[in-house]
Formats: sequence, structure tokens, C-alpha cells
Amino acid sequence: MSGVPHPDYEVVIGLEVHAQLRTRSKLFSPAPVSYGLPPNHSVHPVCLALPGVLPVLNRRAVELAIRAAVATHCTVHPHSVFARKNYFYPDLPKGYQISQYEEPIATGGWLDVPVPDGDATRISRVRLHRIHMEEDAGKSIHDPAVVGSDATHVDLNRAGVPLLEIVTEPDLRSPVEAVAYLRTLRSVLRYVEVSDADMERGNFRCDANISLRLHGAEELGTRTELKNLNSFRSIEAAIEAEIERQADVLDSGGRVQQATMAYDPATGRTRVLRLKENADDYRYFPDPDLVPLVIPSDAIEGVRASLPELAEARCERFQVEFGLGEGDARILTESRPLADFFEAAAREHGAGQSVANWILRDLLRALKEREIEVDGSELSPRAFARLIGLVDEGVTTVKAARELVPHLVESGGDPEVLIRERGLEAVSDTDLIGRAVEEVIAEHPADVESYRGGEKKILNFLMGRVMQRTGGKADPGATRALLARRLDGEEGV
Repeated sequence: MSGVPHPDYEVVIGLEVHAQLRTRSKLFSPAPVSYGLPPNHSVHPVCLALPGVLPVLNRRAVELAIRAAVATHCTVHPHSVFARKNYFYPDLPKGYQISQYEEPIATGGWLDVPVPDGDATRISRVRLHRIHMEEDAGKSIHDPAVVGSDATHVDLNRAGVPLLEIVTEPDLRSPVEAVAYLRTLRSVLRYVEVSDADMERGNFRCDANISLRLHGAEELGTRTELKNLNSFRSIEAAIEAEIERQADVLDSGGRVQQATMAYDPATGRTRVLRLKENADDYRYFPDPDLVPLVIPSDAIEGVRASLPELAEARCERFQVEFGLGEGDARILTESRPLADFFEAAAREHGAGQSVANWILRDLLRALKEREIEVDGSELSPRAFARLIGLVDEGVTTVKAARELVPHLVESGGDPEVLIRERGLEAVSDTDLIGRAVEEVIAEHPADVESYRGGEKKILNFLMGRVMQRTGGKADPGATRALLARRLDGEEGV
């Protein structure tokens, strides 16, 4: 599967993202929100729907919902209503989920999404249909390796955790575009500190609605819904598989049936879980225990004024202020901690492109190998800028400095002290470098003759041999100059 649009059909995709809000307690109870607790250790009578309990709305969750809505250009409504969504699963103790239906907290909005397009990037505007608040359900555990039998166990730690459901219009046209949108949305939610959006912990989950129609047709095809996709790789693969399945059905003269689908990574195919419910199957009605949510306009404007500079604006500013290319600026602004780190280090060092090069080439690799973000490392922007400055000053070599980056990420420290303690100072002694140059020239007479015969690229080979002989400590600039002068027959070495 290629990930490109199907040649015979136009692919139409809409996404529903469930993002867990960054709160300390649940949406309607004081039970703590905590990851990794033993099963059923973060519950409360409200979560368990015990008789006589009443839900109390979490004020912080409302503030974060407004924050997300404003950051995605949505209209925040001064009046919204919580409703009961009725369905019956073992992990839903109340027999209903408190959500918003007819009157959500926000509607409209859009995100401008950078989409890979060959060697270039195009910007696609994806419209948002609505944002609404709801509580999460619990978790049914079917894995025999976990529960010790073929039974199903229920963990209610997640029941009642506050979620935002962010629903797009059917504006996406390929799996690649869908993943690009999700990356952009996750970046926005992290920038404004609404959600950790950690897919591995299940606090950024996606359902994908997919349909096909002939190119040029206006009417949408019958859609299916892929549920609970929790990695970018699985999302792209699942959408590709469902596109192929629907295309095969249509090519054979069949009709796509509205259904909820699951993706099996082992087979690379989708399968029907159940026939799709419609809204009336859930028997929505306003929750009688909760009054309508009324948000004053000054509260909305207060949230708007408190938002940090978002990635899109920061990307443009980095290009102007630090002279970065668009590609570098986009990578550096994908996460707020990385953008903060770059900006602080660039201001400390004074040359933004040089700092960007070191981050993109060395720092990101060290962070990826340790599976941490830059704000989880021990390396400070000031120390990073100083390390680059020591290379610029000729105190140490690029090679030695690059070897120090992983240590600084793990343990921090003063780069200047570490260079001195580890004997990583650059050798700038002209006599020492000169002897190494003479020895290399004597050992490679054929290469020297080739250089003098016009094959100037051999200089790089001989340069490498000199650096090897000095243990990589020789100052590269001084070494190259001395070697070139000697090869060209000049005196003074």
C-alpha cells in the first residue's frame, strides 16, 4: 500500500480525536487522574455511579477546553449542555456516559496543516466541526496473559477522566494528510498545555471515518469508522487497509455497509466489529444532575490573552529572526520545550543557524536514543550554547564536542570543565601538526602525486589521515591550511 489517494475513487476522511485533559482530578469527581496505578485504585463513588451521588464539574477542565478551542480558531459558546449518552458495556458502570451532544462547548475552527508532498510541503486547511467535553469510560482487559484466564476484567481507573473530543469536517483526502493533521493537532494541544497527548499512554486516541466516492461525485459515500487507533503508524496503515477494502467492495458491484471497524496489524486488514450505531441509538438527553454550562465572555477573552505564541507563528518568526529555512524552523517548533530550548540557546550563542544545526544533527539523536524530550534531559540551553562556542573558538574540535552531547543530555555539567578533564582540547601546536602532516605525506606518495596532478579531492583523504594521527584533536582549520600549503609545495611547514 502506497499511502497515495486511490486512482479510481476520491477518499474522504474525517477524524475524531479524544484528547485527555491535563487535570489532577476527574471530570465530575475528586478521584485523581494518575497513570500506572493498580486496577481500580483511582475510583470514587461518582465514578462507580453509587446511589445518591451527584457529579460536580471540574472547573480546570472547562478552562482547558476553552484554551484548546481558542487555539484552534473555534467559536466558544457561552451556553453548552451536558447530556447522557446511553450504552451498556461492562466498563461503563453508570450505563451512560456524560458527554455533550446538541450544544457543545465549541464549533467551527480550523488548522493549517503542513502535508508532505514529494520533496516539498503544502499547506492544507482542515476545518473543525466541533469540540465537546466528555468523560472517559473504563477499560475492559481481555488479554489472557494479563488476567490469567479467558475472562474479561474491568479496570475503572480511567472512568471519568476528562476528555475533549475534537471532530473534523470530512476534509482529509489521504492517509498521509490524516497523519499530518494529527501531528499538527497534537503539537497545538501540547503547546497550550491542554493535554500531554501521549499516544502510548492512551491520552491521544483517534477514530477515523472513511468513505469513497467516484472522482467528481458530490454525494458522500457510505462511511465506516475505525476505532481507537493509537499510533501514527497504525493510523496510516489502518486507513490504507480500509480504503483498499472499500474499493474492492465497490469494484465487485457491492455496497459498503455502515459499520464500526477494527484494524489487525498482524494481517494488515480491517474487519467489522459491529454495525454502526446512529445518534438516536444512544438516546441522548440533557443530564438532569448538571445545569447548563455558562461561560462569560470575559472568561473566554482571559483565556485568549493567556495563550503562548503558537507553533505556526513561532515557525515564521524563527525564519525571520534567526535566518532559518522553513524545514528547520518547523522541526524546531514541533514541540514547545524544543522551541524554547533552541531560542534560549540561540540567544546565548548568537548564531541561530549554527545552534539549529547542532540540535538537528546531534541533540535530537541523543534525545531519541534515550526516548526523552529535551525538557527531560540535564542539558541546559546555556551549556549547549557554550559547547558550540568552544568549537567556534578552537578550544575543542567538532568531533570531540559531538561526543560530549550524550553525556551532557544524561548528566549535565560544564562543557569547558569536561573538555579539560577528558583531555579533549584541540591541538593547535603548529610544530606538532606539522610533524603529523610530514609523516602522512611521506606515507602516501602516490596520493600526493595524484593531488599534484589535479585530483584535489584527495586533500580530504589526507586530511583524515592527519586527524587520525593526532587522535582527532588537531584544529581542523589549522591542519587543513598546513596540509594544503605543503602539498602545493609552499614553504613554512
